[in-house]
Amino acid sequence: MDSGASRHMTTLYLLNDVKSIRGGYVGFAENQGGQIVGEGTLTNGKVTFENVNYIAELEDNLLSISQIFDKQFSTHFTDRLCLILKPGFKIPEEWIIMRAPRVNDLYVMNMSNASTSSGSAQCFISRASEWESVLWHQRMGHIILRKINHLVHKNLVEGVNLRNFQLREECLNCKKGKQTKKSHLRKLVNSINLPFEHLHMDLFGPVNVRSITGEITVSWLLMIIQDFHG
Repeated sequence: MDSGASRHMTTLYLLNDVKSIRGGYVGFAENQGGQIVGEGTLTNGKVTFENVNYIAELEDNLLSISQIFDKQFSTHFTDRLCLILKPGFKIPEEWIIMRAPRVNDLYVMNMSNASTSSGSAQCFISRASEWESVLWHQRMGHIILRKINHLVHKNLVEGVNLRNFQLREECLNCKKGKQTKKSHLRKLVNSINLPFEHLHMDLFGPVNVRSITGEITVSWLLMIIQDFHG
């Protein structure tokens, strides 16, 4: 189902009653295209489409939404499927948010002057750029990316007209803020000459430790490591 296709186009094995024609040139994505060399009939037993173009270079099967409407059918898209509805179905006016008039078998949406049924502006999902993601990350006090997306998706913050924030690199200021101590430089030469000359000690607890008999006791532990390597 393709709203950007001005004609039905499919591969040869799906067509019935195919006849050779010398049609026009059809452009695809990425400066590719092909010549219309045939047309036929496409049916699934319930709906029949006539004058479906055959293009040898085409790898996909495309049904034109505009040509479906020319057969007096209508369509309805959801996040899981597309429905083709019987002729005569009408959408209630209060359900309509925006309109995209048909221009030469395509549907053009004018976002600069969009009219709504309620008269209020509507916010649609859009992907934020890297720069915008960094900007809003800083504006929101350097919170993590998951929390930013949670706030905007739940409409818990006002004034953010973007969705789906993404950051490819970690924030340097966040790293510095979470770093409580400066890393020690690596010691290349050991300057300790005698045992117990330099000790490293760490007292921690209370911790639950199993004794030799298997009982759990609450203890404080003192760990001592000497820095002499004989």
